This record gives sequence, C-alpha cells and structure tokens, in this order.
Amino acid sequence: MDMNKKSKLGFVDENQFSGSINYSFPLSKISWLKVGGPVDILFRPKNLDNLSRFVSLIPGEVDVMPIGACSNLLVRDGGLSGVAVKLGGSFSEIEIKNNEVKLGAGNLSSNVAVNLSELGYDLSFLRTIPGTIGGAIAMNAGCYGNYIGDYVRSVEGVDKSGKIIRLSRENLKFEYRCSRLPNGFIVTSAILKPKIEKKGAIEAKMKEMVSKREETQPIKKATCGSTFKNPDGKSSLMLEDSIDFKAWSLIDRAGLRGKKIGKAMVSKKHPNFLINLGGATSEEMESLGEYVRKSVYEKFKVSLDWEVIRVGRKSN
Repeated sequence: MDMNKKSKLGFVDENQFSGSINYSFPLSKISWLKVGGPVDILFRPKNLDNLSRFVSLIPGEVDVMPIGACSNLLVRDGGLSGVAVKLGGSFSEIEIKNNEVKLGAGNLSSNVAVNLSELGYDLSFLRTIPGTIGGAIAMNAGCYGNYIGDYVRSVEGVDKSGKIIRLSRENLKFEYRCSRLPNGFIVTSAILKPKIEKKGAIEAKMKEMVSKREETQPIKKATCGSTFKNPDGKSSLMLEDSIDFKAWSLIDRAGLRGKKIGKAMVSKKHPNFLINLGGATSEEMESLGEYVRKSVYEKFKVSLDWEVIRVGRKSN
C-alpha cells in the first residue's frame, strides 16, 4: 500500500477494535472465482457494536463494501479501493420466536436451510444457493419459484454513518435479483417467517434439489454460479416456464458452450456458468462474459444483464 493511500485510511487504530484488520488483502484468496486484486482494508468485525464503531470512523470519501462469501463477486485485477467488510461467526445466529426466525447475515444460506429443517421450518430453496444470508437479501436470491424476499419481515444493519437501524419489508422493495437497500448499508441480521412443514418432507425436497444441482451445474469448479439474469425476470429453475428466454438457453443456442478466452470458459455443463480453468485473470472472466452478451444480442436481439457483481479497478 502506498503512503498516500495509507494516510487516507489513517482513521484505523487497530487497538480500538477486537475484530481483524488486514491491509492490501488479496481477494483472490476468498473469491469463489479465485480471481481479483487486493482490497485496501479487509475488516472482520467481532460483533455488531464493533462494526458500528468502525464504520462510524470511516471518512465519507472512503468506499465501504460488504463482501459476504465472495460467491457472487467478480473482483477486477486492480483490486478494491477503501474497505471491505466480511461478517464471520458472531453474525451467524439462528434464533426462533413465535414462528419467526432471526438469521445473522454471516450465515451460509445452505446451512440455514439444513438447520431450520431440523426444527420443521421450510426455507429449503436456500439449500442450493451459495453465499451468505446478507448477500441473499441484497440480491433477493431465489430458485424453484421462491425468493428470500418473500419471507423477510425486517432487516437490521449498519448504515454509512455507523448507526444501527432496522428496515421493514416495505422499505426493501424486493424485485427479481435485487432489493433496495440504502447505499452503503451493511445487513447484519434479518427476521424471516418461514413455512412450517414436516422435517421429512423438507429433507426430501432438499435432497432432490441437491441432486438436480449436482446433475446440471459445475459445482466442483471455480465459478460464481449463474452469471446473467434471466431476461424474463424469473428463476431458471422454474421448470414449468418456457425456456426460450432463459439466460442459459440463449447462451446455448448462440453456440457458446465451451467458449474460452484465456483460462476462462463457458461451462459445457451449464452455459450460464463461467469457469476459471485455473490461472484465469479477472479481465479474462469479464471479457468472456462481455463476449457472451455481445453474441447473444447479435443473434437474438436480447440484452443479458450481469447477475454476478463486478467491482474494483481494472489493472493498468
């Protein structure tokens, strides 16, 4: 980190915080795609008060970004300016009261589905969704016709000034693959109202979902999951819908299965997945995605929007 950058981030006094602070942390180490340059500061808060105080000290001109599990991020090779916040184990609570459940934003979505099934609460669709609850809420993650926004009652988090606030469902305005969280807001927990179902029935659904995922998706490869949103604004796993305007179908019919740029490849198993074959750069991954978008538009006059979030600076 150069001296100008370090002085700009001089608000950090490590003695004030019990969480961990890493400078110039290479995000490729935690990215599911195994690509991306360093972030100026990676902060892992120990608890909510720790996070609130840290954020309150960050100058307004310094960017702050929650990164969750890095399962839906394409971090560019030049890295991220400012601060990335990653919530850990102390943000992984699962508490039940009056048939509602409080979920810490650091929980992995798949773990939530399994743990709640033991208690007869059905959020089974989360079983095959990568990433954390915080990320799922930000993206209104969903599959099989279910979206997390359908179950959210309220969200708690830290705003850009460090204030801890609660947002009601109405404030969030969930839509396909997005929610209207305030700019710079870090989700720390959420209240959801799951369906109630017999444990065996929930487990059977999850088993079927996992089986289908293993059969149709390159889950053992370095990938960020679905790369592009469906132009029809619906989950690609709603099998009763026409496939004509599913992202994977458009990419497939454009003849792009197996297309490569450098070490980046369109999955042969599921063409809406981009794979790092090993040693790919973020630039190669993004260039391949843009090639896919251009090819699909030229053939079908349909614009694919990125579902994977691209962040950071391109390398010089």
